[in-house]
Amino acid sequence: MFNGNITVMTLPPGTTDFEPTERFSAAAHLSWPESSLDMRYSRQLHSLIRSLYQAVPVLAALIGLCHAQEPISPPTSEAGATAVSPDSAPAANPSAPAQQKPFYKKMFSLQALYSTVPSAVVQQIHDWPDEWGKDRAGFEKRVASLYGQFLIGSLIEDGVKAVHPEDTRYIRLGNGNFFRRTGHVVARTFLADKPGGGSTPAYSLLANAYGSWAIATLWSPRELRTPRSIAEWGTAGMGATASANLVREFWPDLKSVFRKKK
Repeated sequence: MFNGNITVMTLPPGTTDFEPTERFSAAAHLSWPESSLDMRYSRQLHSLIRSLYQAVPVLAALIGLCHAQEPISPPTSEAGATAVSPDSAPAANPSAPAQQKPFYKKMFSLQALYSTVPSAVVQQIHDWPDEWGKDRAGFEKRVASLYGQFLIGSLIEDGVKAVHPEDTRYIRLGNGNFFRRTGHVVARTFLADKPGGGSTPAYSLLANAYGSWAIATLWSPRELRTPRSIAEWGTAGMGATASANLVREFWPDLKSVFRKKK
């Protein structure tokens, strides 16, 4: 029975019915899986980019350092030609470092600069990690993080060498075809010389690459504190070492080609 009371439902200003709201809700509901899928692929692409650009600063820095290297061939003389055999030529390569630097000299060295600033600039451009922002404070955090990781890695590497003596300096092969020399580069990334002769796994380099990043995750965003992140960035660190050795192996040859053209 009609009691004479009428309930009036008011609509928001500018709306005539519920159809636009219903359409908006339906569209938002339907677009959610697509946005989630795009986000997942975007994260995967971003992860790949992060792994690739780690080697870029190393290559850029080493190209600059290689300009200061001596020519690949030792001084030629009759006495030198008879005293040195081809098999022993790589061991006498003048481009090899004279000795491994102690830790206190690494702290304020060009190696520390090249291991910190170029990567910090690239991270700043890509805004990674995005929690740190793209302002001056964010750049300072990235520089401090990379410098701390460099120091920790150097300490770990020297500590492993104290227990397991090994010489991780790279010595060029300097002869042979491209595949042989590239194989030498890869092998010398994971192998080191023993003091008494022979080779041994480069435990110090592996500990540096994976251990330094594992500790660096303590001050990194929480999403990076995972075993997967440690494995990913540790492998990227070993890849950067291989890239550096590749430049050391082939840059003198390229430099000699450029000089001949002049």
